Amino acid sequence: MALKRPLPALMGGVSLSALVSLGALAYQHLRTDALEERLLREVNTLTHAEHPRPVHVTPARPGTFGEAVEALRPALIQRARETPAPSAAEAATREAVTEGRAPVTDLPAASREALEQGRPLMRQVLAATHAESGGLPEDLRPLSGPEASRRDVLLQSLRHVVEEAALETRLLVSRGEADAAVDTCVDTLALSRELALGGGLLGQRLSATGYSRAWRACADALDAASLARKRQAISQLTRLQEGFPPVSLTLHEEAVAAQLHAFRDLLSDEARAGLPPSWSDAPALPGALSRQLQWRQWVEDADRLLAVADQPAEDRRRSLAALEARKGGEYFRQAEAPGVRLSPEDMEALDLRALRSEALIALAEVDVARAEKGQWPRVLPTRTTSLVLKPVDENQVHIRSCVQGLMPDPLVVKADGPPALRQVLDVP
Repeated sequence: MALKRPLPALMGGVSLSALVSLGALAYQHLRTDALEERLLREVNTLTHAEHPRPVHVTPARPGTFGEAVEALRPALIQRARETPAPSAAEAATREAVTEGRAPVTDLPAASREALEQGRPLMRQVLAATHAESGGLPEDLRPLSGPEASRRDVLLQSLRHVVEEAALETRLLVSRGEADAAVDTCVDTLALSRELALGGGLLGQRLSATGYSRAWRACADALDAASLARKRQAISQLTRLQEGFPPVSLTLHEEAVAAQLHAFRDLLSDEARAGLPPSWSDAPALPGALSRQLQWRQWVEDADRLLAVADQPAEDRRRSLAALEARKGGEYFRQAEAPGVRLSPEDMEALDLRALRSEALIALAEVDVARAEKGQWPRVLPTRTTSLVLKPVDENQVHIRSCVQGLMPDPLVVKADGPPALRQVLDVP
């Protein structure tokens, strides 16, 4: 007859075994060696990342956009310091004139003078977009360091150049210099694209804002341009559109930078020595044990976000909602460190930038097709999932958005001369 182990002893053995297992599991869960190695690897990769993109001019300028802008940095900073900020009323008038909602005669004299003074530098910055490779100066990237004030000043200076160039486009259109206006507006859109290449979420936001400011003037310039310039613009605008970075890449840049901000004090001395010098200062924060759990949780959340960031708009919205629901249902979640987010406002701005980019291409293609064949095309020459062509009669077609909410009213295209597309994408 087999001897039976006393029940209390058996339970004690099971409890000890469970505790050992839980301890081993907790140890594995708290270990940050793999997180540390991954973070260092990603920092090294992104710090040295290049940003090739299609060039919209021929021949291209040797070098990178970042190198060309770096040479202009002193002039850009000086102009930012010397140029007073416009009043709210003046800024509103400049925006209205740029977008075609007010005549150019409404432009204040101070705005005309500022544009005249800044034109040489603006032209130099626009010419920098002709570089054979993209990429911002290193200190404009999220991984440049924890101090962001220097980065923000130069980025805002470039945003101001975009606004000036958009206004310049409108003035050229008003003077009947449509082909020159297209030259300026295409470079302006190229500058907006450059801001998104390695500039993190701030760069993407400034890029979307640049498209918002420039595209109406671009639409009128394209509509009034010569047939040859329209054809050339189709190719240029297509190359610009192809060069936008995926949202997941931008979020990856932000995710790595955010980890350095929040958790670099948890790195070993050896690992900290491998970081760029700007991140070497890592004051120790309290609660290391809970923050190790927080770091692991944070990385898992970021990975899930990156996995859905490049989905089509509606799929992405559903996926993001599902991720939030999943987080809400998880037990033992740590308090979240400041992390990377893709807000509804960011999503809408990036979707609208893509829609406006496609609309400008469609505008030029429809105009060219009508001029060459004497009739409207049955469908948009370039296939797009965001826009659809709806013929009305021989003098008018509508371009409608397939993206709910971004263009509630159709784009009306008329054959009776410029400006045919002044109301394109009439959304706030």
